[in-house]
Amino acid sequence: MALISVIIPLYNKAQYVKATLLSVLNQTFTEYEIIIINDGSTDNSLEVATRTLEGIKNCTILSQNNIGLSATRNIGITHATGEVIALLDADDLWNSRYLEEVKNLYLEYPEAALFGTDYLEKYTDSNVLEPTKNIISSKKNTTFLVNDFFEINLFQAIITPSSFAFKKTIFEDTKFNAAIDFAEDVDFFIRSNLKYKFAYSYKPLATVHFDIPNQMTKSELKGKRLPNFDQFEVHTDQYPTLKKYLDTKRYYLIILCRAANDQQNLTLLKKQLDVSNLKIRQRILLNIPLFALKGLRYIKKYLLKKNIRLTSY
Repeated sequence: MALISVIIPLYNKAQYVKATLLSVLNQTFTEYEIIIINDGSTDNSLEVATRTLEGIKNCTILSQNNIGLSATRNIGITHATGEVIALLDADDLWNSRYLEEVKNLYLEYPEAALFGTDYLEKYTDSNVLEPTKNIISSKKNTTFLVNDFFEINLFQAIITPSSFAFKKTIFEDTKFNAAIDFAEDVDFFIRSNLKYKFAYSYKPLATVHFDIPNQMTKSELKGKRLPNFDQFEVHTDQYPTLKKYLDTKRYYLIILCRAANDQQNLTLLKKQLDVSNLKIRQRILLNIPLFALKGLRYIKKYLLKKNIRLTSY
């Protein structure tokens, strides 16, 4: 039985999935299995994946009608035989030492059930950036137990789904919420970190593919089912930094809702938003005219091409 099960949901990623799979096959740690769940792809993603893994024994490919990312991940985890679940999106990449580092975290921090590493953001082949984290520089290239997941994520997120792993045992009480189809990962990160300890490697061992935004409006957000952050307010007495974390996530989604003219989700997100937990520049962005917000987005796009990443965090 493999120690680590690599779960890869696949939906219309024919352009990227071969490179993703090759990055798994190139791992220095080899006690893993690959489980791909083809979630009703309408391009040739399945054919590319099947061809790339031809002759590889430790892999399983399942196909289903499209049911969404969270439900697909849950199905993949259900089929996993490993003690550790490593998530990987079908357009992201792993450094060859990524699974080795996850294994080391698993062995060195037995009290932890959650594991993660730093990551790079890839916009184009010439635009690959490492976002600044809310972690002191002396911890760079070290591993440690995260004392307060919510505080450490108040600036840029320290993990993405493709740089995150966990013991399969947590799946007994913590699954991906299939009722959500936007920011599903944030919901899972909150619920899992309320219950379990998190071990982190401050080394960028995953590369996450981002498209440089060419439009301010994200119309695909409208009508999406977002996480219900309000349900977590009951935990803020026990986790004081959670409230600020929730408000920063509300802020981010409110900005997207404004751009998409999604008034329904906007109203829900504002219900328990405490703007005092936001920085002044974030409060300004919540209220400036949409055309100004759009202009700032184009400026951000231009600077990204120069390898300069602006953020309101």
